[in-house]
Amino acid sequence: MKEPHSPLVSIIIPVWNTGDSVVKIIKKLLNQAYRHIEIIVIDDGSTDDSLEKLKQLQQDVRDDRLKIFHQENAGPSAARNHGLEKVRGEYICFIDSDDDFDDKLITKLVASMVSNTLTALAVAGKRYTNLTNNTVKLTCVSRRHKRREHESLATYIIWLMLLDGRMYNVTGKIYKAEPIRKYNLRFAEDWNFAEDTKFVLEYLEVAKGEIEFILEPLYWYNFGTETSVVKTSALKWCNWQKSYQHLREWARRINRQRIRLSTSILLLLIGLRWRISHIRSVRRSRSK
Repeated sequence: MKEPHSPLVSIIIPVWNTGDSVVKIIKKLLNQAYRHIEIIVIDDGSTDDSLEKLKQLQQDVRDDRLKIFHQENAGPSAARNHGLEKVRGEYICFIDSDDDFDDKLITKLVASMVSNTLTALAVAGKRYTNLTNNTVKLTCVSRRHKRREHESLATYIIWLMLLDGRMYNVTGKIYKAEPIRKYNLRFAEDWNFAEDTKFVLEYLEVAKGEIEFILEPLYWYNFGTETSVVKTSALKWCNWQKSYQHLREWARRINRQRIRLSTSILLLLIGLRWRISHIRSVRRSRSK
C-alpha cells in the first residue's frame, strides 16, 4: 500500500548482459522501505540470458511495480531514453545494473526533495569499489556550501566538478520529472563519453531550484565492470574536448551569453584537470 503523501518515484535501469546483478537490484528495490515506486528495466539487446532472467523474475514476483522492456542493442543512453518515455512518476532515479545501493537510498532522496520545494536535485554520497584491485573508498560525502545568493549557477557547478565527482554521474541522484517532460530532456545517443554529465548539466539549466547533498554513501558504484566501448572512449582526447566545449557553451548560455571571470578561471582549471585525467587514463591502459 502506498504511504500517505508519498510521491511516485520512477527508477530506470538499463541492462546489458548483467542478468544476475540486476535481478538482485530489483529484488532489493521491491523490498526496500519506500514502496511507492515503479521499476522500469530496459534490456538493451542482451546477448546472454539476461532477458530470460528478467522475465522469470517478473513471473515469480508478480508485482505490477516492475516493468520490463526490450530493445535492440543501442547503448545505455538509448536505453535510458526508452525508460524516460515510460515514466509516470513525480521523481526519477537512475540505477546502473552492475552497481548496488543502500536500502535507505530512495527514502532519503525523496525526503530531501519533499522537505524543501526549492530543491531541484538531491545528490547522495557514494561508496566506490574498485573491482580490479579490491579497494573501497567513500566519495562525495564531504560537506559543500549551498549556492550563495549572488553566486552564478555555472560558477557553483564547475566549482563542485573541480572538487569531486558528485556532479558527473547521473546515478545516486533524484530528479523532478516535470522539467524533464516539459523540455523533453534526453541523453545524447551519439555520445559514448560523459553523456551523464551532459544530462545533469542540461537538467540543472531548466530545473529551477537548488541542490541538496546527502552526506552518506548510499549509492554503491562498482568500477571495473565497464564495457570495452566505455573504456576506450576515455582514451580519446577528442571526447574530453567535446565534453569541455559543451561545458563552456552551457556556462555561457545560462549566464546570458557571457562568461564571468570567476567562471573562466574555473573552466581553465577544470580543463587542466581533465587533461591530466586523460593522460592518466592512457598510461593505465598502456601498463596493462
